Amino acid sequence: MTMTTPIFHIDHPSTEEAQDVMDLVALCDIEAIGEPDISLSDVLDLWQAVDIETDVFVARSDDTKLVGYAFVEQTGANRLDSCVFVHPEFKGLGIGSSLLAQVEQRALQITKDLPGPQRLMNQLPFTNLAARELVESAGYTFSRLYERMKIELDALPELFELPSRFTIQPFRPGMDAHTLFETYNETFKDSWGYAEKEEATWLAQKTGEGFDPSLWFLVWDGTTAAGFLMGRLEEDGLFIDLLGVKREYRKHGIGKALLLRAFHEAYQRNERTVILYVDSDSLTNANRLYRSVGMTPHSQTAVYEKVVKYASPN
Repeated sequence: MTMTTPIFHIDHPSTEEAQDVMDLVALCDIEAIGEPDISLSDVLDLWQAVDIETDVFVARSDDTKLVGYAFVEQTGANRLDSCVFVHPEFKGLGIGSSLLAQVEQRALQITKDLPGPQRLMNQLPFTNLAARELVESAGYTFSRLYERMKIELDALPELFELPSRFTIQPFRPGMDAHTLFETYNETFKDSWGYAEKEEATWLAQKTGEGFDPSLWFLVWDGTTAAGFLMGRLEEDGLFIDLLGVKREYRKHGIGKALLLRAFHEAYQRNERTVILYVDSDSLTNANRLYRSVGMTPHSQTAVYEKVVKYASPN
């Protein structure tokens, strides 16, 4: 019997295909880490931040089934981030390499008028050896490892009591936006991967699908913000997007207090799972903090990097 190789072609998705894309990525997640790590709000938030007609790609089989997905997003003045996903049943057909080529071509177009070298990041499961070999063969080098940590809450967590000078308050959308943005910049500016953004752009990205101000918290020392936490509810539980404490306020238990406040809020909403990502080489030893409150590593994401620079025609 003669076997034919499925034909695929690459184009851009429609907004109505967000659920189909989520389902595809979920299949890839299940194969890589044993469970989905994607929500519909993740897809929609990204598509609001980019132009899906130029920055998002899908591969379709000859019967129009989605068999691949990729995107590239400019996340800073000198940085772009990307991911490539291939349906588990359609690997080894060149879909991944074709999507990666589309991502790189688009990255060059985005950066052609920008000064200096631009870094293109690609994130993939650390255990996906084929994907790692693919990006390495395309000139990417390993840059960073992130751990996906989680906890299953089996009881209402006890809150951590801070010194009396500090108070934890929920985020007030009409009053705290600028303070939160400044606190984020101050706490993350020395972190690997930090990319400076305009305040309006950053806030728009963070207040997209699934935004719930009652899951954002600021720690105050009088009228000065000392730290913050930003979370959102997803299909698989509470996801902690960002947690930061200003340098001069560290060693006071602020990070622990914020985490336990978020855990407490999740449990009261009947959400038992809390998830976050952490840099394995965190300068602040954030991994130790997360372990101290009961979180454990579940999977790892590798970040690969390639310098791209537009070559002007002669």
